[in-house]
Amino acid sequence: MEGTLYQRHLLNLSRIRTRHKGPVAEHFYTNGHSVADFCVMGLEKFTGSYEYRKTIEQLWKRKLRTFKPYGLNTKD
Repeated sequence: MEGTLYQRHLLNLSRIRTRHKGPVAEHFYTNGHSVADFCVMGLEKFTGSYEYRKTIEQLWKRKLRTFKPYGLNTKD
């Protein structure tokens, strides 16, 4: 998923509302959740390459334990 945090947030909201098949959307339209439960919080602001952003995201995912089975992220 590319784009700014805002663009990614809008895409996730759209996917939840349209019941898109995917882990984030499915989580929020099943299990007693709704789009009202979805929110985004930026953890770090930086400019850099796509590769750098992906590396930092992977570090945050490990630190916050958002990989399965604790969260929705996979190690793809």
